[in-house]
Amino acid sequence: MACLICRGTACAPVGAKFGYEIVRCTACGFRFVDPTPSAGELTRYYQDYKASPAYAKKAARKIQRARRRLRRYAHKAPGRRFIDVGCNIGTAVAAALELGLDAYGIDIDEASIATARDHYPGGHYHAGPIESLPAEWGQFDFIYTSEVIEHLPDPHAYFEVLRARAADNALLYLTTPDAGHWRVPSDFLSWEHVKPPEHLSYFTKDNVRRFLAEHGFEILKFEINLKAGLKALARKR
Repeated sequence: MACLICRGTACAPVGAKFGYEIVRCTACGFRFVDPTPSAGELTRYYQDYKASPAYAKKAARKIQRARRRLRRYAHKAPGRRFIDVGCNIGTAVAAALELGLDAYGIDIDEASIATARDHYPGGHYHAGPIESLPAEWGQFDFIYTSEVIEHLPDPHAYFEVLRARAADNALLYLTTPDAGHWRVPSDFLSWEHVKPPEHLSYFTKDNVRRFLAEHGFEILKFEINLKAGLKALARKR
């Protein structure tokens, strides 16, 4: 399997965890699960996603966090159409609604979308993969995708859809675990975010910059984070 960042094919084994092999691209340092689990295996894993009940218990705090992020950047977007891709139970959609945005959310987990519709009915929701995003929803000015890209078996296909659904000069706010952070342990497999098949890819800031550039997004800033998490603001070129 070629590295999805630099397309290199020279990879060194990192080790195995939970029965999945993790490798490191020797050219750019990107780490990923190889081979990628099958689509059927991943679909079974994410139906009734086990983390969703925990998210529901923390909903108020997650809305507050999303509200801070959106308030900080929403004025930089070219319009008020917002979508959370991988919205889970809809907390970022709820925050966007509070700020007066036209808010949409999509998630592969039908149970999570049902919770979102029940708790935050002012938003528009869809259950399914990104490729099934309703055509009538059009394009978006602010795309929010938090803790999603590390889960994806094909991030390139995901971002092809995102770029097509991003309006001119649209903002992108992306978060993912930061595999290049100083707090990541030297024993990489012991890092709490190494948990296949839930997490399949492990990005550094340089990885994210190169990946987004390939899909037509330019990094505007990386937020400072004392935790081993990466928070990137980008704009569609």
